[in-house]
Parts: sequence; C-alpha cells; structure tokens
Amino acid sequence: MPETPRRRWYDPLGAGAMTPAHTGDIAPMSAALHALATRRGWRSHLLAGDLLADWEAIVGPQLAGHTAPLRLSGGVLVLAASTPLWAAEVRQLGSVITRRVNERLGDGTVRTITVSVRRAAGR
Repeated sequence: MPETPRRRWYDPLGAGAMTPAHTGDIAPMSAALHALATRRGWRSHLLAGDLLADWEAIVGPQLAGHTAPLRLSGGVLVLAASTPLWAAEVRQLGSVITRRVNERLGDGTVRTITVSVRRAAGR
C-alpha cells in the first residue's frame, strides 16, 4: 500500500510549514500567541485582558469590588472607582498597584495610573 503524504500544518508565525512529526519543535502555545500578538500590534489588548482577568488577584477582593480597569494604553492605566473615597484610596495606593501590575504583566507595562469616579466600577 503506498504511503500517503503527511499533512502540512499552517504556521501563523511564518516559520515555515511543519509536519506533525516535528511537533517537538513547536513553541508552547503562549509563546506563539505572544509573538503573534506583538507582531500584529495586539499586545496591549492582550495585556488589558490579562489585567481585567487578574484584577482581583492583583489588588485584593475589597479594592477590586470598588474599582475596575478601564483602559491600558502607552503605560497609562485608567481605572474607575465607585465613589470619590475609593478613588482617593487608589491614588494613595498608586505605587503599590503599579508595582503589582508590573510584577504580573511585565516591567514597564504601567508607568502612571489615573482614576475617575463611575458608579458601576465594582464587580
């Protein structure tokens, strides 16, 4: 019986076609997605999604219940707070929040935090 040709796999990162026999050479999925996002200019969107998903773990349940990330662009993290009191708390903890976000998402991701009061800021 003749051998059927191996199926070729599409490589979105442009490293060339790969066959299933070479799966040991494929980078982990997260690294591949990171490279693709960086190349396509989507990295900030992925970071914003990671930030939103990890917000409670980063700032704790109490602060997360009264604040929410709105936007992350150019090193500026824009947050919403449910009341002026919580906005003041965010301003007071700005350096701690910046450090924790950067530990989670990479150094230099956040350089500045701005906060505004919005009634539906908490979860």
